[in-house]
Amino acid sequence: MHLDPRLWGKERGLNKPYPVGCHGIDTAAVMEVLWERYLSAWQRRMLAEGWGLSEEQARLLHVWLGFLHDLAKISPVFQQQESGADELSGTVGYPMTVERTPYHDHGVHLALPELLHRIHGLPLDGRPARLVAEQLGQILGGHHGRYGEPLSHRDGSLTCPIVAAPGLGGEGWDEQREALVRLAGELFGVSVWPTRRAQAPVAAVTTGLVSLADWLVSQVWWLKARQRQHRKSRWVAGDWAEHLLMARRAAVRVPARAQLLAPTWRATLSFAGMFPGLSDPYPLQASIEREFPGLVNGPGMLLATAAPGDGKTEIALFAERVLGQASGTSGLAMLLPTMATTDAMHRRLVRHAGHNCRGKAPVARLHSLAWLDADYTPEDLAPSLDNPALVSEWLRGAHRGLLTGIAIGTWDQAVRAVLPHKYMAMRWLGLSGKTVIIDEAHAYDAHGHQLTVTLLEWLGRLGVPVVVLSATLTSRIATSLLNAYRHGAGHPPLQEVTPTYPGWTFTDHATGETTSRGPYPSPRATRLDIRTHPYTPTRQATEDGQRSRRILDILHPLHSSPETPGAALIVCNTVAEAQATESALQDAYKDGSTLVRILHARMPVHQRHGVTRRLERWTGPVRPAHRRPDGAWIAPTGKRPDRPLVVITTQVAEQSLDVDFDLVISDLAPFALLAQRAGRGHRHQGRARPPYAQQPTLHVLTPVTQQGKPTVPVYWGEVYDASLLRRTHEHLGTLTGPVAVPEDLQHHVDAVYSDTYTADDDLRRLADDNAKQAMADLVAIRRHRTGTDLYPLTNSTLSSEFLTTRLGDPSIRVLPIWTDPDGSRWLHPSQRTNRTRLPRRVKPGDREMIRRLMRRTIPIRQQWIITNGAPVIDPTTEIPTGWEKTPALRDTALLPHAATTGTYTNGRRITYLDPTTGLTRT
Repeated sequence: MHLDPRLWGKERGLNKPYPVGCHGIDTAAVMEVLWERYLSAWQRRMLAEGWGLSEEQARLLHVWLGFLHDLAKISPVFQQQESGADELSGTVGYPMTVERTPYHDHGVHLALPELLHRIHGLPLDGRPARLVAEQLGQILGGHHGRYGEPLSHRDGSLTCPIVAAPGLGGEGWDEQREALVRLAGELFGVSVWPTRRAQAPVAAVTTGLVSLADWLVSQVWWLKARQRQHRKSRWVAGDWAEHLLMARRAAVRVPARAQLLAPTWRATLSFAGMFPGLSDPYPLQASIEREFPGLVNGPGMLLATAAPGDGKTEIALFAERVLGQASGTSGLAMLLPTMATTDAMHRRLVRHAGHNCRGKAPVARLHSLAWLDADYTPEDLAPSLDNPALVSEWLRGAHRGLLTGIAIGTWDQAVRAVLPHKYMAMRWLGLSGKTVIIDEAHAYDAHGHQLTVTLLEWLGRLGVPVVVLSATLTSRIATSLLNAYRHGAGHPPLQEVTPTYPGWTFTDHATGETTSRGPYPSPRATRLDIRTHPYTPTRQATEDGQRSRRILDILHPLHSSPETPGAALIVCNTVAEAQATESALQDAYKDGSTLVRILHARMPVHQRHGVTRRLERWTGPVRPAHRRPDGAWIAPTGKRPDRPLVVITTQVAEQSLDVDFDLVISDLAPFALLAQRAGRGHRHQGRARPPYAQQPTLHVLTPVTQQGKPTVPVYWGEVYDASLLRRTHEHLGTLTGPVAVPEDLQHHVDAVYSDTYTADDDLRRLADDNAKQAMADLVAIRRHRTGTDLYPLTNSTLSSEFLTTRLGDPSIRVLPIWTDPDGSRWLHPSQRTNRTRLPRRVKPGDREMIRRLMRRTIPIRQQWIITNGAPVIDPTTEIPTGWEKTPALRDTALLPHAATTGTYTNGRRITYLDPTTGLTRT
């Protein structure tokens, strides 16, 4: 029985179809290389143990799976597609059929178990949920992103696939599928089949590896290269052994071409060696350097807590190398809460890799707008000597970012792996070969925290090294994170863990032994003076004159020392409040004596980036102009303007900016967030402070009723929980002196966030948190961590709107435009040129135009453009039909301002884009 070389497997982009046998051999050959050169030592061990095999047996199993993944392309349902039908049509032994199902991914799930039973004796009796053959079929069926439902004895799908799915074809079709299975043994050796099913995390990594091998050899350049080899060597169709020799020779170069090789780190395990300029580590860093390596014998989870600016990033990168070396893992994935923090950290991580890696080390930036940065996504995406860290076009494809050896992205990029999304297996393939760093672990609500718990359980199950960082983490949250990893690793939970602050806690994956160190003194230790300023809010932010007067009184000292006027930061809880504050200060300083700037998320991308760069130049670390090792000229930073600077912002200041102000004013917020905001003051050492700012001070604007009781302004909405605001307000009232930072910070955080629920608003918060956690548990794949049925990993009965990483009103990016009475549409309110005319069509490959449009977009709540009184989006906001084929633009909407009024009106609400303060809604 020989495999017919006329059976085709690939044809798109080719002059003639490519045999399915060749494609299977190609995939298996690349799988051999991926096993040795892409997978880490830990991944190979984890897969072998997960399948109950030796590493060599596991390697051969994966080679077989790669070879057989397109088994069901040997079926009339596939072969009679237009490109491949002619050669086989009417051939004896290949009867065609009118059946149009199953597609080949579901078809291999149906066909494989019975063939493995028939040829290799894998059992098919008993419960399908216990059958190895059924799970192997489910894995190969999932190579297109979604797993099929388990097969059944009842409908015959498990033992009689041809009867259950006539589209598979009988007679010669079945013989040819059998020939493909037998050919695998002839070419690669007979596989030792597992005797038990793999748990879901291991099976997901196997699926991801099969998909990766398939994707690599499905590229047109690979297929055309093999066809050229066939012609040049006069390959005889059906000489599969000869094709295997050709495929193996070519496969060796594939991982390097795709930039899939893991980074090679220099053998330096000291802070001074890893971080130029850090010759004198802080005590917490010195403790990690001195004690941590002696505790690490493999994977584990490190939890490090320290105040903002105390060098947690260096701790994480040092710990990553210690854990990576002990685990045989070279990859690195760093997760942050926002796009802005990701962008800033990406630049830092590129420099870190350049200093610590041998050879080229591409660093992927993973979030939806990363490509807007022309430095990260230039027109020519080919890596060069000038930019070896450039990530190739192929790795930028969908679902591939986490496959990069060094990846930095938003937290969502990893958390989507625990939601039933298509191709979640690719995320697990990428994550399982890395040390995962989760920064700002305190930055998520109860829903986000519970998803993080699920992520840590899966990482613990797979034995992935993890580092978690936080500046303000409650004892309850810290305990739940550590116990999640321990639960995944199979260890009993710890009792409540109180984080040493500053300090660190490490739990070993293999033994469960947990070690804590600290607290340590901080060279940045200080005493933070927190002063409260009560005011009675009105119903509109624009009417809060009393709040504005409080702010102006606090800012008065800025004008008392003209030699060193200094800079102040005002952090508002809402964009509307920030805009009202900016307007009040502009009126107060209309003489130009004070420089007032505003920054928030409701600005066009280009404007927000521009303001951010200016603020970092004015308030960043004090550095003179210098050249980087690569020759690039770096402008000086940290030089203040020659007049008082006041920056008004929102929550973006809590995590997104490495800035240093002399004075910080904040709206009342939960205590942990106040600590984050206070950390933007006196952040960098070596700066001369104005006389009024010798002591770090946080001024908190506290809203109260006419009777002096805590209240929440109506225009704050539900931005923060009322009980946490009340508790913070009450706790601030108990302070009798400055707060010792960092020594006393943990005590104050735990006091505000304690689990004593007595007041009505406490009980509402508890109920709300429980509801959010329940929603996360409902949508996540948490309970399937130890199961073996893969169907729930990519399929859910819930609609897609529930499968989100963050709760709340859905958001959308809008592009402000201005419409003339004659219907002409423009990108600028005053300029009327061809360049500012709204294009009717945009080519998907026109990066310059797409960037130009996306840089003008603004994220808003989708509710803003919902037609008044109807649950549909305002039709006037629909994008031009010529944009629908451009992925970046098809999910946006227009925000059409009438050119005559300069506003967009929807029902009673008026929205307009102010050139200074951003998008405003009245």
